[in-house]
Amino acid sequence: MEITSVRYLDGELRLGCSPRDGIRASYELKPGEYEIKRKAKKRSLTANAYAWVLIDKIAAEMHLPPLEVYRTAIDQLGGVTASMMSCREAAVEDFIRSWESGHLGRQVRRLGESDGWVDLMVVYGSSDFDRKQMARLLGRLVQDAQALGIETRSPEEVESLLKSWNKQ
Repeated sequence: MEITSVRYLDGELRLGCSPRDGIRASYELKPGEYEIKRKAKKRSLTANAYAWVLIDKIAAEMHLPPLEVYRTAIDQLGGVTASMMSCREAAVEDFIRSWESGHLGRQVRRLGESDGWVDLMVVYGSSDFDRKQMARLLGRLVQDAQALGIETRSPEEVESLLKSWNKQ
């Protein structure tokens, strides 16, 4: 609910909001204790959106699927491994499905197997990245794009995108 005004009058806290929010709240809220917090801003997708612009251009130039370009860039990035682990062979496919679900960049690599156990390397995707990791991914994509003759934003513009990422 977006609160548009706040007043305290005669022992009552009065919150202004849209009619729709007010009606919904009057049915849902009951007397009791509540904690009111500011809604956190979502992280900026500007840096991520630019990464996908570059991925798409690189993919078109190299005649590859964009997902392959994205996953290869992450795979070659380094420093984005979540963990190394061993898993029972029977549970590997369920684990992979769970880890990668809803995340295009998350990956699981089979490293080897022995006596019914499989060694796995679990890799983060860019949706899990911090500013430093995202900067390395964008730097990599910019270098690849420039090597292919694709026009890119200036280093200052890329830094600006990353700063907006950091604020979110």
